[in-house]
Amino acid sequence: MGPRDSRPPRRDGPGFQDGPRQPRPPKPDIVHKDDHVLIVNKPAGIPVLRGASPTLCEMVDSLTGARRRRMRVANFIDDECSGAVLFVATRDTEDSPRDQTHPETSYVALVEGVFDESVTKSGETISAPVASSTGQGATPSTHMRVLDSGNGLTLLQLRARPDLQGQIREHLALIKHPVVGDQRHGCTRDDLHRVAIHAQQIRITHPEDDSAQRYKCQAPASFWTALGKEPPPDALPDREAQNEKEQGWDHVAGWYDSLIQDRGSDHHQRIILPGVMRLLDPQDGEKVLDVACGQGIVSEYIVHHANVDRVLGVDVSDRLIEAARTRSTERTEYAVHDAQSLDSLETEHAPFDAAVCVMALMNIEDLDSVMKGVTTQLKPGGRFVCVISHPAFRIMGASAWGWTFDERTTQPVQFRRIDRYMSTGSSPIVMNPGEVARGAPAVTTVTHHRPMSAYITAGAQAGLTLTGCEEWVSDRESEPGPRARAENHARHEIPLFMALRFNKPLADS
Repeated sequence: MGPRDSRPPRRDGPGFQDGPRQPRPPKPDIVHKDDHVLIVNKPAGIPVLRGASPTLCEMVDSLTGARRRRMRVANFIDDECSGAVLFVATRDTEDSPRDQTHPETSYVALVEGVFDESVTKSGETISAPVASSTGQGATPSTHMRVLDSGNGLTLLQLRARPDLQGQIREHLALIKHPVVGDQRHGCTRDDLHRVAIHAQQIRITHPEDDSAQRYKCQAPASFWTALGKEPPPDALPDREAQNEKEQGWDHVAGWYDSLIQDRGSDHHQRIILPGVMRLLDPQDGEKVLDVACGQGIVSEYIVHHANVDRVLGVDVSDRLIEAARTRSTERTEYAVHDAQSLDSLETEHAPFDAAVCVMALMNIEDLDSVMKGVTTQLKPGGRFVCVISHPAFRIMGASAWGWTFDERTTQPVQFRRIDRYMSTGSSPIVMNPGEVARGAPAVTTVTHHRPMSAYITAGAQAGLTLTGCEEWVSDRESEPGPRARAENHARHEIPLFMALRFNKPLADS
């Protein structure tokens, strides 16, 4: 299951060296460590060698205290998958890590469908070329054996020879049992909110004494609970699912999950920030208030693209304001202040010609207070632009992607399932699930769902007039595949973001 290539994130423009607000990725756990080898449990979503930082190889430094060039990776698993990854100390030999240790990896995978009894008892071997097997010699083969089944899913144990990039995923899709979460290969289920393959065991020849050693790295408990079964006692906590909550993602499949907090930040760069500038239309010499400014991404973007006099960014977080000040320019200023009490903000720059609040209103409880505070800080005729996750299509715990087929053309169709919309609700998100599992108190944030009318009404009650509304879609494109056309069509039809522009009426109107 060699590494899938990942494009590095785009970092255009000022203030993007750190990207938007991003929690730290989960750290890998050490399965085994000695003077010669290190085996870690890689979380799903972390690239091994190449991709957006931090990669697993970069994380090894902090795990071992050694310089990374002295520990080299010997086996690879896909970015989207989890499990055992082997590192080998190579300072005393010119042999490659694989030549020193001859690693053999066994996997477990949760797949769509249920197998007949013959596979349950004796297993089955799939032999077929895969995309990465050109010029590799013998035809790749994958042996599978059923471990358990339920809920229309099957848990398989797998060995792949020679274990090429994408081999297991392609072979399982070939027999019409794609891996859960693997939309690229036609899966319609996303029960774990990730690609459900885990490197469960690795067998090596230890470089110290040539002894055969096996190291087990049990799969997360969710692999069994998805079947409706009791997990084994040594099953691991569901770190990947917890990390989704940590990053504020919906429990949905594919590109929609990572629309804001993903590694590339491309939605901010190519859609949100240009859209904000178009709606705000900042003029020479104006003063702008950036509400819930976070790390100052929007503030610095405004002064870089417009000849404004001043942008004042305010946020309730001391840590985020500290980060914003590290990138501050001569025309930006930052202050710690709660967005829910803007009417008490005292600043020499008030009143402001314009105000913005980007991707934050849905995380603030008292929407009415924010709108009233913005009105207080604006000049008559001033404008306010806010951007939120689209409230009709991205609802925490109540929206998901699904697949069906067009009866006329038999082509796949991706649709958005919405379980509720009009009801308001708040969803707590644990930001430190790893520490909580070890007994530390939980640090939580909250996302608040409201229908579109709630935002418009709050603005009107605060004395603002709605003068513009835009809905923005993704400009991403899927990699070629049987469902790429349907995915791209869904992107262009179902918006990610909603942007609203309000104006404060002139005094004599």
